[in-house]
Amino acid sequence: MRLKRAVALIGSALVVLIIFMIYSVKDLSEITGKKTPFIDFESLKLVNMENRIKQLERDLSQHGNEVQDIRIQIKNILLPNSSTHNSLKDSPADSRRFKSVMTDMLYESNCPIQLNFVPKTNIQMLEVYKRLKFDNPDGGAWKQGWKIEVDEKDWNRQNKLKVFVVPHSHNDPGWIKTVEEYYLTQTKHILSNMLVKLPEDPRRKFIWAEISYFSMWWEDLGEDEREVVKRLIRNNQLEIVTGGWVMNDEANSHWISTIQQLTEGHQWLQQNLNYTPQSGWSIDAFGMSATQPVLLKEMGLRNMLMQRVHYSVKKELASKQLLEFRWRQLWDGNGKTDMFTHMMPFYGYDVPHTCGPDPKICCQFDFKRLPGHGLHCPWKVPPQEINDKNVARRAELLLDQYRKKSKLFKTNVVLAPLGDDFRYDHPTEWDVQYNNYQKLFDHMNSNLKLNVQAQFGTLTDYFEALHKERKESDFPTLSGDFFTYADRDDHYWSGYYTSRPFYKRMDRILLSYIRAAETILTLAYLSGKPGSSWITDREVGLEKQLSDARKALSLFQHHDGITGTAKDHVVIDYGKKMLSALTACQHVIQHAAHILLSGKDAETPDKNALFYNVDDVRHSHDAIAERYQITIGPELRTKRIAIYNSLTFSREEVVTFHVSTPYVEVLDMKRRRIKCQISPIFEYGSTMSQTKYQLSFVADMPALGLVSYVINALWEYESPTETVHASIKIYNQYGDVQAPGGFSGIEVSPSASEFTLQNNRIAASFNNLGLLKALKIATNTIPVHLDFAKYGVRQTAERSGAYLFLPDGDAVPIQIENTIVNVIEGPIMSSVTVQLPYVRHIVTLYNSPGADSLGIEIENIVDIQKTSNFELVMRLSTNIKNSDEFFTDLNGYEVLKRKRFHKLPIQANYYPMPSMMYVEDKTTRLTVLTGSPLGTSSLREGQVEVMLDRRLNQDDNLGLGQAVLDNHPTKHIFRVIVEQKTHSCQAAVDEHPSGFPTLAAFVASQTLLNPFVRLLRTEDEDATSQPSYLSVQTEFGVDFVVATLRTGITIKGRDHVGFVLQRQFIDVCFSDRELLKRFPLSQGSVNVSGLLPTEVGSKLYKTSLSFLLMKNEIHIKGDLLMCPMEIQAFILQR
Repeated sequence: MRLKRAVALIGSALVVLIIFMIYSVKDLSEITGKKTPFIDFESLKLVNMENRIKQLERDLSQHGNEVQDIRIQIKNILLPNSSTHNSLKDSPADSRRFKSVMTDMLYESNCPIQLNFVPKTNIQMLEVYKRLKFDNPDGGAWKQGWKIEVDEKDWNRQNKLKVFVVPHSHNDPGWIKTVEEYYLTQTKHILSNMLVKLPEDPRRKFIWAEISYFSMWWEDLGEDEREVVKRLIRNNQLEIVTGGWVMNDEANSHWISTIQQLTEGHQWLQQNLNYTPQSGWSIDAFGMSATQPVLLKEMGLRNMLMQRVHYSVKKELASKQLLEFRWRQLWDGNGKTDMFTHMMPFYGYDVPHTCGPDPKICCQFDFKRLPGHGLHCPWKVPPQEINDKNVARRAELLLDQYRKKSKLFKTNVVLAPLGDDFRYDHPTEWDVQYNNYQKLFDHMNSNLKLNVQAQFGTLTDYFEALHKERKESDFPTLSGDFFTYADRDDHYWSGYYTSRPFYKRMDRILLSYIRAAETILTLAYLSGKPGSSWITDREVGLEKQLSDARKALSLFQHHDGITGTAKDHVVIDYGKKMLSALTACQHVIQHAAHILLSGKDAETPDKNALFYNVDDVRHSHDAIAERYQITIGPELRTKRIAIYNSLTFSREEVVTFHVSTPYVEVLDMKRRRIKCQISPIFEYGSTMSQTKYQLSFVADMPALGLVSYVINALWEYESPTETVHASIKIYNQYGDVQAPGGFSGIEVSPSASEFTLQNNRIAASFNNLGLLKALKIATNTIPVHLDFAKYGVRQTAERSGAYLFLPDGDAVPIQIENTIVNVIEGPIMSSVTVQLPYVRHIVTLYNSPGADSLGIEIENIVDIQKTSNFELVMRLSTNIKNSDEFFTDLNGYEVLKRKRFHKLPIQANYYPMPSMMYVEDKTTRLTVLTGSPLGTSSLREGQVEVMLDRRLNQDDNLGLGQAVLDNHPTKHIFRVIVEQKTHSCQAAVDEHPSGFPTLAAFVASQTLLNPFVRLLRTEDEDATSQPSYLSVQTEFGVDFVVATLRTGITIKGRDHVGFVLQRQFIDVCFSDRELLKRFPLSQGSVNVSGLLPTEVGSKLYKTSLSFLLMKNEIHIKGDLLMCPMEIQAFILQR
């Protein structure tokens, strides 16, 4: 039977092969792609052949999916019954399998991404910005709106107004107090009161968002109390909205960190309450990102709500009843990404600004402001307790506000949130709010002439009622984002894009460590090696350390954490938590590395054992990391190191170590001597260290590879030709310098001079101050002038603070006197170092086959501690004709077009720069990649401006109540890439609102944000460890990103391995064939079994993004097709 089946299948395969051959021999010069071809005839044939194959597969799929069937069945017959990965684990790097060179992004025609024309939406936010006047006339009671008129006849018994009053309490996990301080003094009481007060009346409802707090409270509950919570959820009296660990910031957070914090909350809900959130609630993030709806939709949420949007945008949308819309991605041509969204129309989320347009009236229905309750109404008309005598009059007054609010929306369903920051922390507030509102509801609902049905509701109650009244297709589509936020006048919240940059940088470093720790722990767990079984145990293993690290990262995504808008002592608390998390990740990485390299005693369950030190030493939460000094010499000759690549593509990049001698050799995993470079370390000015040197070499690292190297100390006479000492030039230096041992012939010049450094791809020219002047690619030179400038603060009562950027005019260039310029040149890396006012500025050119060599790397160590009301920026000025357009990314996930508006002030033209920004014209693009989120703009044609740090002497009156004076020396790392088109090509039509990174920019950003982990063996006499662990059989294309690969995903009480895949659309118009060969694109699919070791019987399931909703089973050996910009999650069941 099996043989017959095989024969039939092989026969079918032959038919497919014959058809394929017919396709193949057709005229291959026919061009079918959407872009002008640009490589060569061979490349065209390859692209065309791939397109034909895909067309063939589509044709055949219409007749029963024969191709996929044949592929899977033949694999089932021919593949051995046992897993074959063990035989491939330790194969050398040169055995890696590479796919053929793709010259374009391949994807199915039904993918939502649409670039040939501008995807059609009813509202496109960049177009709205072009149209808006951004004036701010006084609207009367609704200051930022207009006088709303209503006619009672608009409602009748068949067409009642439906009002949902949604009680809530917004709890910041850190702001004025630390998360623990808030919990003990307020949040604990809020939730404990809820447990008592909601059961008193089944009509009462309440919503909660922050699982960081909810989980703390849960730990304090007994079993009976936990059952009450579960019952409240079952009875729909309590709804968990969004369900994230925090309500995350949307400007600075990386999309993978947002997934982490949402998953942390969702997994907690799954394990403790078996609960899946349905609606999103973001009332306090300072501007809204288009990335957020994508992530929430992929997590299974169906609706979302937002609040903080520019007042002019709110007014514009409200005037046309467009405050509820289907939020669509900029590149989505078919609506697959649509997320139903409600925008709150008024100034704030407090009670005075949520019942209707008149805050003076709404404030009278915030019963916590009753006389004697500690709060009052600024409009000096207090609330009245509701009784039989006043209920009719008060109900009609409130109903008038509800009716007016309804006029801003398309349906007769009104949402009226009832809450504010840390509300309901005292039982009396629960009583006065719920009892008085219930009296009002009872009167409204019993008086048929009022034609209203009012009640307490959850957020999802509101959305369900709305969807019953109108179908989703009745609502408009909207694309774009909602930055930069302004709450009034010219108060643009663009300062927080940069505030407290030290901790913003720490956030990105922690994310890279968590990703590295997760992946290497998962590889160790799946390896089956000695020690692999105990490390994921939640009690004795390493899983808890990693879980705690995720919680620290998740906490910092809070909209007062990564934003830099918390009190000084709260910032310190975040910093200490992140430092502990970094240390925990380093420990997990070194332990898992020891297991993978089959080190001695790896099988012993000792979670505190130390086998390697990570070469990234952090002594304090507020200090820049230091490096270990590797002390070796003729007496102690050998240092064993290991390097880990946490990315899923191979990399050949420069790594550096600090060594105590200039006479060394480096051996690779096959113990072959490789080329290395020794350079001096400049300490200050022209002074060089006499006791340590920088060792550099190119590490050849497979995807998810762990590879060992050996550094040997030598006598001077033994120094091999592979070890090269860099040449040194020092300009503007008067007098002699002391050369470190091993270096002679240092050139010292008392005068300044222009000079050029180059690698195998670019040349960088510098002026006589040591600052970048131009970049040369091939034969083309592009002027790129680098300088630093400063903003002051305006001399008015309202000034810049942690949130607001209110400059006193254009930036003023920093005056630089003649400064010492230190230049290092070598075969592996070259650099220039200058000490400028406020900045130690280093530019490096790496000479490797890797992504680090595609541009220049800038390291700025910024220190503005001695300044006053001072905001420092770096500028790059070019001759690129970008007019007033530039591009910035959202959360490292997508890129969108911005426009510099002369009708708006400087601070309004600033945008978040979580990972990159670029300017371009028809032929040239300059991309700036950043290792930490910052604010950016292009305030003149051809110019890029990035803010580096802010020191501000005053509060900006937004609640923080303090200045920003806790600056620390901060290291920023940028990569600058200039590219030119060599052919006529466009990734998208001119008016498309999306942008996309080039291949060079994307891989350079990935490697910048995920550097190699450098491990130093504690026991250099180790003779048992293997030289490498290489588990990946077939590499993914670089357009695929494994955002998460982790153990500890619990579904129905069972642990699984979970992973999240994203496919990035890459603009290949700036790519030549050599680049495409070095960083190969995928063919539109990936094979998971080529990435992960799998056992017989392992199963693969598609899930929602936070692993809550199990979907269909996926063939574990089959190819996963993914569209560009798509994110998918899977679990591996062993």
